[in-house]
Amino acid sequence: MSAAVGTLGSALSLLATTVFQSDSAVGGTFGHVTPTVIRQLPAETDHFIGRWELVKHIRRLVRGPGLPQGWRRRSRRRGAGPPGRLRVVMLWGRGGVGKTALAVRLAHELARDFPDGQMYVDLRGASGSTPRAPADILALLLRDLGVDPGAIPEHVDDRTRLFRSRTAGLRLLIVLDNARDEAQVRPLLPGASTSLVIVTSRPRLSGIEGGTSFELSVLEHDHAVELLGSLAGFARVAAEPAAASHIVHACGLLPLAVRIAGARLAGRPGWSLENFALRLATQHRRLEELRAGSLDVRTSITVGYTAQPAVNQRAFLLLALCNAPTFTVLPLQAAMDCTRAQAERSMDELAEAQMLEWLGHNAAGESVYRYHDLVRDYAAELLAGGGTGTEDHRAELGRVIGHCLHLADRAERRLTPGSHRQVARFPRWSASPEDSGPDTEPDVLQQLASEYEFLLCTVREALDAGMTTAASELASLLAAYQDTRALWSDWERTQRPVLEACRADGDELGVAVSLRDLAVLRRLQGRLSEAEQHGLDALAIFGRAGRPADTADCLSNLGWLYRVRGERDQARAYLARALAVSEECGIQRTRGWVLQMRADLEIDAGALDTALALLHQSREVFEAIGERRGLGWTLRITGDAYREQEQYDRALAQYEAAADLLRTHDDRRGVARILDAIGALYQCMGQAQDAMRYYEDSLAAFRQLGDLQWQAYTLGALADLYTGVDETAKADSCRTEAAALLTGLTGSEARAQPARRL
Repeated sequence: MSAAVGTLGSALSLLATTVFQSDSAVGGTFGHVTPTVIRQLPAETDHFIGRWELVKHIRRLVRGPGLPQGWRRRSRRRGAGPPGRLRVVMLWGRGGVGKTALAVRLAHELARDFPDGQMYVDLRGASGSTPRAPADILALLLRDLGVDPGAIPEHVDDRTRLFRSRTAGLRLLIVLDNARDEAQVRPLLPGASTSLVIVTSRPRLSGIEGGTSFELSVLEHDHAVELLGSLAGFARVAAEPAAASHIVHACGLLPLAVRIAGARLAGRPGWSLENFALRLATQHRRLEELRAGSLDVRTSITVGYTAQPAVNQRAFLLLALCNAPTFTVLPLQAAMDCTRAQAERSMDELAEAQMLEWLGHNAAGESVYRYHDLVRDYAAELLAGGGTGTEDHRAELGRVIGHCLHLADRAERRLTPGSHRQVARFPRWSASPEDSGPDTEPDVLQQLASEYEFLLCTVREALDAGMTTAASELASLLAAYQDTRALWSDWERTQRPVLEACRADGDELGVAVSLRDLAVLRRLQGRLSEAEQHGLDALAIFGRAGRPADTADCLSNLGWLYRVRGERDQARAYLARALAVSEECGIQRTRGWVLQMRADLEIDAGALDTALALLHQSREVFEAIGERRGLGWTLRITGDAYREQEQYDRALAQYEAAADLLRTHDDRRGVARILDAIGALYQCMGQAQDAMRYYEDSLAAFRQLGDLQWQAYTLGALADLYTGVDETAKADSCRTEAAALLTGLTGSEARAQPARRL
């Protein structure tokens, strides 16, 4: 609609039907003409939806506080306008958001308040053609105001002075549509406060004095559906509400896109909305679908893109390399291989031009940006047209991946101190120390959390680009973070395609790494048979490759798996092998965890003094290497040992200390396990109500985490407690749910976990 109204308004401003009268009593340099009628406003759209509250608000501001009727009554008296009245209204926002439609609607609503005329000019600041020069626009306005063309000065400053003289005391409403910047607008503003100027632009014109800006965003969902219905037919939209919702979301709730979708449906009454929604669901053809006559979303976006300098055009494309929902300056800096200041400048200018949206700051203090959905489609289209397989784009994507690997490396070192570090197989990228950005370097885990979604997208893009080694490394580095935060669905979504790609490429080492990480995930999920097979397969490959550190990790995970299944002899054997390898290779973190696991086995066997001695060794290892999360888990198991010894106060103290440590690491699964352990403690003490409370809290946490295995164990414990207090119905419900969960996981209702755990 904006483009259509702008074109119409431009024609009207050039062919305005202005009537002039001669007055022989007045002479002078500029001749004698007095305008009596200036009515240049374009017609209002029939489909104006979703902006009425803003229209009312601006109308109140324009008329001034408490003076709307009085202002109209005095509307033919020359002189100053009412005090407190708005003089310049600036409407800004991305192309297609409906700025022109709103400006025209406002102008018609306020026309009676400005009886000396309503003028309209398309400044062509974002039309794809050359923006109109202020001098040319002033000449047009002066002619419309009755100045003889031969009397119009040559210089723009002289024209501005004449324009302000001619408009002094007049009550004019002037719409300056499609402005490029402040320099284009400033000479066109009347000097007196009796007139109102409505300016539309894509960037915010912060340098205009005496004006108030209003940013136009996309429509709300219900308003977008209403707009679609006003064009395609309300009954038709009401008959397919889900499809209508999909359509407006595919349009990004952008008024221009929704208008085009509605127009296309109106012209094809035989189409179902569901069919059209499916057509719009495909990213690479969405922009092609959003064309109707002279209305074209792609053209609207192209205007903004081509107006940018070459460096910003390049930045705009490179931000689409990973097709991420949001991004910070850091990936762009890597892609462009430039300074942070250069990357920030490009992103700021793109945001100012409405090619990007600024969303605020993330937890690490970085500015976060996004494309509007249709703008993202456009960027992806241009990127594909330029050939993402070219060496330039591969190099740029490689640097982005290198940045992500560098960040994930640093985060993994924080999460897993004392681990063995393998030689990197894909080059890292990092900014020079002199170009480190903010004065205070953000915490690396906070930075990883803020960039996490981008890193997941980077794994996918690396796979799509055939950079399997890079994808494998990044997915594996993210596993420690995903384990700590219990992000199991993400873990699954990253590792499975990486495993398939490594197999397809014949990358045996990549296959082993993925199998090892998936084996841990499957154990945590309670899918123990899969975990065992993945672990044994990875162990065989690492053995052939001579990688003892990875071998120790596989052995320890298998040992813990067998312990969960109740196969204690097998568990002891694998944990003994893991301990021997970790001690031989000096892998302290693995050693600390294996000591902890062996202690758990001793608790199961009732050898509590032996268990406490092993836990003491584990604690010393973790304290020496700064592994706070591992220390938290060791303290929890120490609490289990004291609980078995009926030293309940000491057990509770260990649990509370463990919880404090694990909360600082945002280890939600670890904290949930501690809640369970405290529930078991109170159960042993005969305090059934306290036990129920802790079990119920832990069950809620396991549900939130999606930990089906521990949901089943906790439900079983609750069933026993409910039975003890004669709440049979609750007990039966818990047992039924627990059995269903265990059957889904293992094919059996039997609980493999040793009873003392709860």
